[in-house]
Amino acid sequence: MSGQVNLAVLPQMADLPFGEPVWRSACEAAVEQRVDDPVLRDVQRACSEAGRWDGVYLLSVLARLETSVLIDAQDRIFLDWGTAGEVTLQPPVGAQAPFKLWVHTHPRFASYWSATDTHSLALGATVVERAMVLGQPGPKAARNARFVEVEEGPRLAQHGPLGEWTEETPVPWDDWYAQHGLLTEVNA
Repeated sequence: MSGQVNLAVLPQMADLPFGEPVWRSACEAAVEQRVDDPVLRDVQRACSEAGRWDGVYLLSVLARLETSVLIDAQDRIFLDWGTAGEVTLQPPVGAQAPFKLWVHTHPRFASYWSATDTHSLALGATVVERAMVLGQPGPKAARNARFVEVEEGPRLAQHGPLGEWTEETPVPWDDWYAQHGLLTEVNA
């Protein structure tokens, strides 16, 4: 299938531990929904380690499936793939709480906390420090007041476990790139 996939643009790929041929191979595996492909998983892990959530999101868009990244207390990264419309927070055996970050995607859809997401966040209120959903127009974060200092402001709910989670506005991808010192082809 080589050459049939339009390479998703990943700005400043030189800063990552893989080159364009590996990225292309990961993109092809994503398009074919080969979510257990070792190259795809290695690239997804490398992007996660580098905080390059744009790469995780792009792979999810190409696969047309939601994906999840869970970073545990030991900084170990656990990857999971779901369906076109759902991936849940599922701490794997051996993962150590508290979890530093749960990131998941809504490929080509809005960055919002769906009913499945809020259920996961409610269940994770005692073990997850931060969460992020990657979608359009960009990443949307939430921080858990049980673990991190947060200022007063909107919460996912007034009471109960969701009352611990901040309700933050999505950051447009262009602004996310600027905040992380990354150039896109649009502003390069």
